[in-house]
Amino acid sequence: MLNQENKDKLNQLEIFKDKVDFQFHDGWTDLIYELGTNITELCKLTNCELPHMQQIKTKFGTLRFYCNTLNSEYPKVVEKCINLLVKSAQDKSSTMCEYCGKRGELRTTGLWFTACEDHKGDSITEDEFRKLQELNKKKKKELQ
Repeated sequence: MLNQENKDKLNQLEIFKDKVDFQFHDGWTDLIYELGTNITELCKLTNCELPHMQQIKTKFGTLRFYCNTLNSEYPKVVEKCINLLVKSAQDKSSTMCEYCGKRGELRTTGLWFTACEDHKGDSITEDEFRKLQELNKKKKKELQ
């Protein structure tokens, strides 16, 4: 998971500082730092408080951000902007190796993750997985 140096880097930002449970690998550190910086700048520009980030983790091979905005009153446009920034980071994570940050793709070994050629191990791509699923469906039909 995330090494101490990268935890320290992220905790430099007030939005994350000692509040967030980080459950992802080092390759996505810069992406998350950029997200934290962008949300912080947006909140400063609009004079809104920072959202309460609770957890950032890998789920089904991409990033997931969990934050609580229930006790805050954001103008709708600010809330939409925060959601767009988060969505953009989640989308970027699906093409960025979670181990080193290079270009990667969604892969599986039974668990989904995003990896480059150097970190793919014995995994297969999402397309290969779908083809295997189709093949298995055909075989099941033939056996019936």
